[in-house]
Amino acid sequence: MNFDLSDEQAMLRDLVQRFGADRYDAAKRLAYLREPRGFADANWAMLAETGLLAFALPEEAGGFGGSPVDIITVMEALGRFVAVEPVLPALIMGAGLVAKAGTQAQRDALLPAIVGGEAIVALALFEKQARFGLDQVRTRVTGGRISGAKQMVLGGGHANAFIVAARADEGAPLTLHLVEAGAPGVSIEPYRLVDGSHAADVRFADTPAEPMAGGEAELAGVMDQARLAVSAELLGLMEMMFAATLDYLKTRQQFGQPLGSFQALQHRMADCYARLELSRSQLYRAAGAGADGRAAAIVGAKAYIAQSAVHIGEESVQLHGGIGTTEELLVGQAFKRVMALVTLLGDGDHDLDAYIAMTTKAAREDQARA
Repeated sequence: MNFDLSDEQAMLRDLVQRFGADRYDAAKRLAYLREPRGFADANWAMLAETGLLAFALPEEAGGFGGSPVDIITVMEALGRFVAVEPVLPALIMGAGLVAKAGTQAQRDALLPAIVGGEAIVALALFEKQARFGLDQVRTRVTGGRISGAKQMVLGGGHANAFIVAARADEGAPLTLHLVEAGAPGVSIEPYRLVDGSHAADVRFADTPAEPMAGGEAELAGVMDQARLAVSAELLGLMEMMFAATLDYLKTRQQFGQPLGSFQALQHRMADCYARLELSRSQLYRAAGAGADGRAAAIVGAKAYIAQSAVHIGEESVQLHGGIGTTEELLVGQAFKRVMALVTLLGDGDHDLDAYIAMTTKAAREDQARA
């Protein structure tokens, strides 16, 4: 495999890195989180002006391409400085689903506003009884009106519209519908996650809804992209925590010598480094997988990377000592972000079960064809 970035992808990476270097440190990040929407409007507008908000969209939708490599390049760079901007919910999930599943009129109306930083479309997908699966979704759509309750809608508290997954009847396929945030019957209960980001529980009571052109297939494709994006952001967070901890061990003195001179700590850091590089390999493998095995490769990579990220986060906090548990250091803030991401779109048990089911099915199909 060729792991070299194209000129355009290198430009994207460098653009994100400059954005983070100019605008982020531990204190500034906390200030952004205290903003009403959990991020600075000026920073979001600046990203829109540079065109970066279009990175995840295909070229026919006015984007930069939206390939798996584009996504992991940007998300890994964002993770390195623990970005608070709602790139995952607004661009990967919301804008991505509008581009893939929206009607032409919906794409024409929403995509320019999203990439211009003027609108956010949130995906209202999961329900309490359904956990991470979608077979138990009970939100119903009848005659162009939706009723039901969704939980953990990322960015739901400040979204302009929702993409809602619903069914006409029990056992019917999922369909996607566009609902304005201010439509009659919509009630929104916003709250903060452990990392300070915004989510909301959203209820729909006989709410007018506009059907979208796509359905389950398009939703599955966007969810694969979202899991890949989560994995890439986790990798960036791991890189940041590992580098900060390594620097601390080299400079912090104990018993008249740097902490990094103690062999026991060197062994722990070597283990973290191995996990980091194995996670990188898993991410690249998932991004380069063919269409037939991509979904399994992505969910398998997410399961491994999430486990490794928690391990590196715990080690980083512990090796920093008491200050590692505070928000004075970016390490502490990064670990909270890790804990928010590792159960997003599926916890470890769900992802491992999904990976086993996918790979077992593929093996049986190959055996049947042979």
